[in-house]
Amino acid sequence: MSDNTIKSQARVVVIGGGVFGVSVLFHLAKEGWTDTVLIEKGELSSGTTWHAAGQCPHFTGDLNMAKIQDYGIRLYKTLEEETGQATGWHTAGGIRLARHQEELDWHHHVHGIARLAGYETHVVGLDEIREIHPYLELHDVVGGTYTPHDGHTDPSSVTSAMAISARKAGATIYRNTRVTEVSRDGDEWVVTSEKGSIRCEHIVLATGFFSDKTGGMLGYKPPLVNVVHQYLITDPVPEVEALTKELPVVRDPGSCSYMRQERNGLLGGPYENQEIRTAYDDGVPWSFDTDLLDPDLDRIAPWLEQMMERMPLFETAGVRRVISGFIAHSPDLNPIVGPIAGKENLWMAAGSAIGVSQGPGFGKYLAQWMVHGQADISMLAYDPRRFGEVHTADWIMDRTKEVSMLMFDLHPPGYEYKTGRGLKTTPIFERQKEQGAVFGESMGWERPKWFDVDGIGEELSFSRNGSFETVAKECRAVRDSVGVFDLSSFTKIEASGDHAGEFLNRVFANNVPSKVGGLALCHLLNDNGVIEAEMTVVRLDGDKFFIMSAGGMRARDFDQLQKLQTPYFDVEFSDVTEDFGCLAVSGPKSRHVLSKLTDADLSNTSFRWLTAKEIDIAGMPVRALRVSYAGELGWELYAPMDRLAELYEALLNAGEEFGIVPAGMYALNSLRMEKAYRGFGSEMTNEVTPIEADMMRFVSKKKTNFIGYNAIAENRQKLQGYQLVYGTVGAEHLDIMGNEPIYAGDELVGLTTSGGYGHCVGKNLTFAYVKTDAIGDALEVEMLGQRYAVDLLSEPVFDPGNERPRA
Repeated sequence: MSDNTIKSQARVVVIGGGVFGVSVLFHLAKEGWTDTVLIEKGELSSGTTWHAAGQCPHFTGDLNMAKIQDYGIRLYKTLEEETGQATGWHTAGGIRLARHQEELDWHHHVHGIARLAGYETHVVGLDEIREIHPYLELHDVVGGTYTPHDGHTDPSSVTSAMAISARKAGATIYRNTRVTEVSRDGDEWVVTSEKGSIRCEHIVLATGFFSDKTGGMLGYKPPLVNVVHQYLITDPVPEVEALTKELPVVRDPGSCSYMRQERNGLLGGPYENQEIRTAYDDGVPWSFDTDLLDPDLDRIAPWLEQMMERMPLFETAGVRRVISGFIAHSPDLNPIVGPIAGKENLWMAAGSAIGVSQGPGFGKYLAQWMVHGQADISMLAYDPRRFGEVHTADWIMDRTKEVSMLMFDLHPPGYEYKTGRGLKTTPIFERQKEQGAVFGESMGWERPKWFDVDGIGEELSFSRNGSFETVAKECRAVRDSVGVFDLSSFTKIEASGDHAGEFLNRVFANNVPSKVGGLALCHLLNDNGVIEAEMTVVRLDGDKFFIMSAGGMRARDFDQLQKLQTPYFDVEFSDVTEDFGCLAVSGPKSRHVLSKLTDADLSNTSFRWLTAKEIDIAGMPVRALRVSYAGELGWELYAPMDRLAELYEALLNAGEEFGIVPAGMYALNSLRMEKAYRGFGSEMTNEVTPIEADMMRFVSKKKTNFIGYNAIAENRQKLQGYQLVYGTVGAEHLDIMGNEPIYAGDELVGLTTSGGYGHCVGKNLTFAYVKTDAIGDALEVEMLGQRYAVDLLSEPVFDPGNERPRA
């Protein structure tokens, strides 16, 4: 079918013909969906793709991103053979430099991630770097990482190759065809273009820096900013012309740049780490196609000087060409890939800072998600719903500029960005600052990580940081007496309607509470039985429910519940996150504290564990849930947000005689690890079912109509390949960060998911997924290049009988 004859119907319409859009089309065909159409307003690879430098690195500290980038490299090596289209692939290898020990520690962690992802890396010293690349000045370098299978490719050629394959499989591509409108008609989308309209089931917006325009057709404003980036190509260099082997790509944090050989010359691109430039903040004109910005070498001169210092060959080379373009970046530099909230079968695939490298992998996993309901990897870090309405245009701009400027900086555990802070604060924010709170953010909310009562500061590192001893005091106060946590950032949703209970019982694997005041931990599975969400459900009154989940899941969880509704259920959902603050009072003295503030009977007889009541505390109405993520006697108190400060002071005053302390998220993590409580996003993701996660006690044995039942029933008795385990780590100075490899001898048998030091038991603790046939073996975890023994535990290291919460 020619570009001038448009189809009237398709299963999927992909809008955008850059490397991301074509990759989605290509991989949908691989998954068996070939009734697909791609519409591109210009030529394929126009926009951003055509002018990209084409680097494909392996070095990353994110395991799922490591798998994504490795897949792209493997695909590019074979794509020409599959399609007959030359791709210009060069296996040049890559070197990432480290300037001090902290950076080298990070390299060792990344090396462990590479082992888990299945590709080769080597942490190397200066002599090895000089042997691999003889033209680097290493006066301030202590080592680096060599990734021999890195490379670079021609962006337009690889895009064309994937397009050829997709067309052969049955997909249709329309070039020079601009989409003018997108609308919803019943259960279908209608995509209107300059050449006609197509009705379809799914739409993928792969529109790069035009995403604000295409998203705007649907009332969606993607969190993207057009960040300017320049790179230069030199004239031939005699030393390069004389080489018999291509130089590896160099990534240098010192000059914030990448450098590589380009034929007989050099290519170098610095990232500005002071005041980065953006383009077309009010929208890119439709006429912008294979265009560039005017070069501005003066602007990047300071970084070019540092780049020349690192590789002196640049000093003598003439500049042949300057590429000055812009790329749509997201506020965390991760692409925006997945479903758009509030829109049925509308998907996003844009926002990659290194799209040529990541395009194949994201196309693959998005296609899996669309076709099978899940990807092989967790997509939480890329899901568009990780951002929400709370994220203002100013925040998106400021944060995107900051992360883009600091992309080469080291970000140890506990690192926080500085721009755009304070989007959401509770009425006790200023009071917590007075108490020494060190804040982190979650979906815009400021929440205390720990309380620096001694003013020692938070010196970050990959070993123990400055908060360690203070967090220990917070933990011991909770275990010995009482502490108060601010959990106001929790997502809070109300569900009501004549069929709300029936609906929720079909949604969740666990039974929702049948009685008023009942409380249950519930998991939303998908049809494949894997875990999509974890929520606490309370029945307030009849068919009215109060649902809580993690703060960062606010947009995602609300969207998931909304999209599961059918015409058979009349259920109304309300996001009440900002209506209620939450203070969790935990510890053996918590009942004593609360009894001074309420006439309600808090005894075990009247107020049992895992129940909820609406009571008055300090003269205000509070939804009190007897539950504690710290594993103690305790209550979560959901109070009107505008009265939270009043409740906080009342708790502090009533608890003074018992030594009450404010405690933060670091302490809560330590306490939950002592109790072996799982976390969503770490122990529970869409990669595992409740079987592997050892969470089957939260799956009903009575009902058979919940989502995922068939998959769970089929696999309930089967021995799974991996199982979640819990144990201690024989390291005195390091804590688990997550995604460290687990070994049995020389065999790689698993990976950690999360961990923390148990201050009240004096043990370093971890969760990990381990091959079931290796669970009885002697296990070791690799942390920052060294191995430490892992001893598995069959029960929580603290209060294994769970007597404390029931006290």
